[in-house]
Amino acid sequence: MSQPERYYALITYEKSGPLRYLAHLDIARAFDRAVRRAQIPVQYSEGFTPRAHISFPPPLPVGAEGTAELCGIELAEPADAKQIYAALAGELERFHVSEIQVRRGTRRLAWPKLQAATYEVVPDFIDEAEPAVLERAIAKFMDVEQVILQRQTKSTTRSINIRPHVYALGVAGDTVNMCLGITEETLVKPTELLAALADIMGITGGGWRRLVRTGLHFQMPPEDA
Repeated sequence: MSQPERYYALITYEKSGPLRYLAHLDIARAFDRAVRRAQIPVQYSEGFTPRAHISFPPPLPVGAEGTAELCGIELAEPADAKQIYAALAGELERFHVSEIQVRRGTRRLAWPKLQAATYEVVPDFIDEAEPAVLERAIAKFMDVEQVILQRQTKSTTRSINIRPHVYALGVAGDTVNMCLGITEETLVKPTELLAALADIMGITGGGWRRLVRTGLHFQMPPEDA
C-alpha cells in the first residue's frame, strides 16, 4: 500500500546575533507562534491539544550561530512558496528568512535525507596550538581510518569511530572548517572532533569560542565548499 503524498515548507533562516543565545525550545515556540499568526495551512496533530507539525534538524548548542538553518512545516494542503514567504517572513523578521521551498514527499520529515553539516569553529585551544602544529594534527587525523571515542547516552556508553564521517577538515587562520555527518548513523559533533585534534597535539581542549553552522546539506557539498 502506497503512502499518501505530503507537502511541507522548508524554511531557511539565520540564528545569529542575540538569537544565538536562544535554546532550541525557544526557537520552536517562536516558529509555532509565527505560523499561527501568519495563518499558514499547517498540518496539526489530533487529540485534545493539537500541535502544528513543525520540525527541525539536530539543534545547535546555545551560543552557536547558524547562517543557513532549516525548519520544516508539514502543510495541510499544497501551497505556493511565495505566498508562504510573504505571510511568514515578517513574523520571523529577527530570523532573517532567506528562502522557503515547498516540497512533496511521502515522509512526514525531510531530515532523514540530510547528509552533512558544515561548520566554521574557533577552538578554545587556538592560543595554545601553533598553526603548523594544528595543520599537522589535521593531516594526521585525516590520514587514519579510525578515531575511536566514547559517547555517553542516557543508558550506556558506546565506542564510536568518528573518522569515516569527517568528510572535510581544514584550517584558515584561527578557524577550523569542517564537514561532518549529521544523520543518526553518521553524527559527529564539532566538540568531539576538536577534542580528538587536541588529543593529537597533546593539549587540553574540545570546546569552542565561536561556532557557526554554515550549511545543512541534502547532498554532499563540494570539497572546496
